[in-house]
Amino acid sequence: MPTSLNQRSVPKSLSWSLTIDSTIVVVNGSMTIGSVMVQLVNRLDISQDFSDYALWWPKANIWLINTKWTLDQYGVQSDAQLNFTSMHKSIRLQLPDLRILSINADFSVSVFAAVCKLCKDLRIRHAEELSLVRSSRIQNVNGIHERRTSPRRRRHNIGTLNRHNSMGDSLANNTSTLSTLFSPTTPKLRSTAAIDRIDSSINNHHQRSVTNLSKSLNNLELNGDENLAQTPITPIKNILPQLIRPINIIEKSLLNSLWYDSSRSIMEQNTVENDLVLLRFKYFTFYDLNPKFDAIRLNQLYEQAKWSILSEDIDCTDEEMMTFAALQLQIQIHSSQVSSTSTFMCSNDDIGHEYDNGNDYDIDRALERLQDSLLGTKTTKNKSTNSLIHQFSLNDELSDYLRLFKPRRFTLKTFKRYWFVIRDTQLTYYTNECQQRSVPIEKIPLKGCEILPDVNISSKKYAIRLLIPSIDGMNETIIRCSTVEQYAKWMAAFRLASKGRSISEPSYETERESILALLHMQRPSSSSITNHQKIKFDIQPENFVSTKFVKKYKTKQLTERILEAHATVSNLDCIEAKLRYIKVWQALPEFGITTFVVKFKESNKKEELLGIASNRLLRMTMTGDILKTWWISRMRSWNVNWENKLVTIEFDGETIHFLPLYGIESKCIHEFIGAYIFLAMRSTATMSDNNDLLQQETLFQRLTAAYM
Repeated sequence: MPTSLNQRSVPKSLSWSLTIDSTIVVVNGSMTIGSVMVQLVNRLDISQDFSDYALWWPKANIWLINTKWTLDQYGVQSDAQLNFTSMHKSIRLQLPDLRILSINADFSVSVFAAVCKLCKDLRIRHAEELSLVRSSRIQNVNGIHERRTSPRRRRHNIGTLNRHNSMGDSLANNTSTLSTLFSPTTPKLRSTAAIDRIDSSINNHHQRSVTNLSKSLNNLELNGDENLAQTPITPIKNILPQLIRPINIIEKSLLNSLWYDSSRSIMEQNTVENDLVLLRFKYFTFYDLNPKFDAIRLNQLYEQAKWSILSEDIDCTDEEMMTFAALQLQIQIHSSQVSSTSTFMCSNDDIGHEYDNGNDYDIDRALERLQDSLLGTKTTKNKSTNSLIHQFSLNDELSDYLRLFKPRRFTLKTFKRYWFVIRDTQLTYYTNECQQRSVPIEKIPLKGCEILPDVNISSKKYAIRLLIPSIDGMNETIIRCSTVEQYAKWMAAFRLASKGRSISEPSYETERESILALLHMQRPSSSSITNHQKIKFDIQPENFVSTKFVKKYKTKQLTERILEAHATVSNLDCIEAKLRYIKVWQALPEFGITTFVVKFKESNKKEELLGIASNRLLRMTMTGDILKTWWISRMRSWNVNWENKLVTIEFDGETIHFLPLYGIESKCIHEFIGAYIFLAMRSTATMSDNNDLLQQETLFQRLTAAYM
């Protein structure tokens, strides 16, 4: 029927050709993604299940997974080249214990959701504590930076920078197929554009011989999920040289920026099938660590702690290193024995669980354990009623004679004796006990202070370092105690006061006993070691201590010291030893602090460090000295200017501005801060009652993905 001149014609949408892989499909802009996929499958004429397939746009670097959206909504035009590919792909996943699994991961969802699914398959609870990190090797960072280390790590500064290939690089270049843990295809590691100084490209044109590292890991075959709770013993000397070990603070900060963006998918971050990806504990706050349900999680956490100690990623003293070595020896002794699983009791108040030997499950014992968990105290059947009453009637004041020293430039380190009194969160000291009712020499508010231990068991040195915030930065005060018992009392009081709590709380006694137990574990055993024990524990010290201690002591000296320390932990079972290892690891001053090199807006210094911990932010010098502390609980808001990458954080009465340096993304810092706030909400009723993964992911993304 001819159209009249007065009747307007309705324009039809123009059709055009869209290339998907090598197939051309005729589409128009109003077609939905679902219709395009149906037309593509019909043209392929292949009998196959395409339910796991979706469209990927390489140029825009996005998935077209919303099947109800049109091509116009996604901005797809005729020049676009799309791929029709599966959303689940195989990757090489390296666990914290350095074993590698070939596992399917969802490349179309966010990294947060993908990690939750991976951890569910691996039977690891609380997946929000973990994330994926790229495997990379460090290249020279302009070659002009001095080696900067923390105050506790004073090493000799060498002229040229040693370069250590990462564990992932060595495995990626391995073409051996002897183990089921290795995929026959050599992966190609990609680097992000944001970190141009980290080169993770691997030359895969030449086949490499099987290295000692590969031979060691070829024995780590998995027969079932239960094996993930027990890592086979491997020669550390073959693995340690392959671990990436930054030798200055800038390289360490660059490594901290290699974490995947949790709000984007794996494929959107330049990861392809069969790439090597590392699964690690990213946030150092471990919630509800229960060995009854977390055998795999506990073992992987212990392994990550062990490698951080052996690779010198975190520094420790001689006594602490011997304690770590003794606990590692005890764990390996149990690992090598085939024994039946038994229940246990471990007094680990930091983790918050207690276990018994399974022999006394009567009503009285159950009531006592319930009382312990509610009051934060430990009771035994022999404890009398008077002792319990004494615990509930603790005085809110602690006083004693201690020695004090305030470090100043060009002054001798002399300690003066004063009478100290701590009440609530305030510390005062006087010339002597008789002056307590008069005006004190000084009043020190302890809330918000940094409390650091300074203990040397062998030389009987029991000191406490107080870092007191002030206008000029952090003022240091050192208080020395005379005995172990005195140190435990005051250290527990200082720790509670720094958190705004007093010694009248029941948790004070728990904290004091925990400190005493930790010091007792580090104390050398007075009993001599028999030849029978030496033969039974024929150890190689280089497998239990870091390279620094191997160079510092002779092999015979290390063996004797490790066996002496082992005598104090020889009664622990495997799970208890792992829990104790994690607890000692958490007690280290440098534990859980992720550092980034930044430039503060109001500062004249070109480079400073921003440290992010679970409950605070730290402003630090390039040598690791703490200048100021901001508590996350006092944070009011934080945001990022995505144009100039300036990060702004507002606290009560103070606002700070800083700019990340060396190509570090502001999003990475923003995600750390938001994630720790998210993890702190897990103890609230809202989070504990919410088991919906989608709602938890939504809350996580709201706190971490500022541009959403």
